[in-house]
Amino acid sequence: MNESSVKVTGTGRIHVVPDVTRLEIEINRVFQTYEQAYDCVKENSTFIVKILEYNKQPGQLAKTTYLDISDNMVSKYDKGGHHIGYKKEGYILKQRIKIDVDMDNVLVNKIVKGVGKFIVDAQINIGYTQRDPRPTQLKMLERAVMDARDKATIMAKALGRELGEVKSIEYGEVDINVFSEARKIYNCDEANASTPDSLEITPDDFVMSDNVHVEWGLK
Repeated sequence: MNESSVKVTGTGRIHVVPDVTRLEIEINRVFQTYEQAYDCVKENSTFIVKILEYNKQPGQLAKTTYLDISDNMVSKYDKGGHHIGYKKEGYILKQRIKIDVDMDNVLVNKIVKGVGKFIVDAQINIGYTQRDPRPTQLKMLERAVMDARDKATIMAKALGRELGEVKSIEYGEVDINVFSEARKIYNCDEANASTPDSLEITPDDFVMSDNVHVEWGLK
């Protein structure tokens, strides 16, 4: 602060009610050849689309968020058990597929059981998110500006001054990542044993915040 202006940081907080169930399907498998690993990628994607369509959901809900096929390097040891390096043993596939659906435990359970039946070595993360975070972001920004103004007004009054014109506003818009993991299914047996009741989870509201820096002149 100086004698001609006051600069404050305003914070806007908001509670967000999740409205989407997110399933993140992770596959980690080792193959002898690259071609086998790549064929598995296509097979996994095809199965997931069919699982969705069988449950009357559009196949394009399935989004591949990560895919990597690389050398599978394992440790080598001598007869005394000392580590002496690494050797290649085939290729490791790492694939991650995201599916966002309505908060419907019956539907989620059907998808989970389908994945358990058709996708080998799949793990499933189940969590909650918000379909459209943009209105939330705008509301937080509005509250942050109001908070900055309230703080600046108090500071100016304490100095026996009044707020003048706004001199500057600094705001670096950030991507909002609204996600809360609720449960992890570690293998196909657990997925096949899933029931709607076992997925009966009431997610907490998200508490999110954003900041804005505003400078006012003083009069």
